[in-house]
Amino acid sequence: MTKHRPVSDRIAETQAQLSALIAKANKEQINDSPEIQALDAEIKAVQVSMLKFNRWASEGAEKIENFKARVVEWEGRLKTAKAERATANAKIEDLRSKRKALAETLASEIGKEA
Repeated sequence: MTKHRPVSDRIAETQAQLSALIAKANKEQINDSPEIQALDAEIKAVQVSMLKFNRWASEGAEKIENFKARVVEWEGRLKTAKAERATANAKIEDLRSKRKALAETLASEIGKEA
């Protein structure tokens, strides 16, 4: 027959278990407090904001460089557009003039054939 644990050991284990259960009950009572729940909600909201701020901090320099590169690109496009717009308008006017002259010539030839 096996020997059972001594009663004093069983009492000590039970007292330890009781202490753990009392601590758990106290923790639950504290966590159920409206003030604690409000603070926990505020902590969670700040943590969510922190995630956003951490992302901004880690990506910020790269985003700024990207925007600066895009600014340089668009400044070049603006300069090109200003320089080429007048040339393109003049070319369109010239081509329209040639088209009109050719259309008149073709129209007069069609009139002679008829």
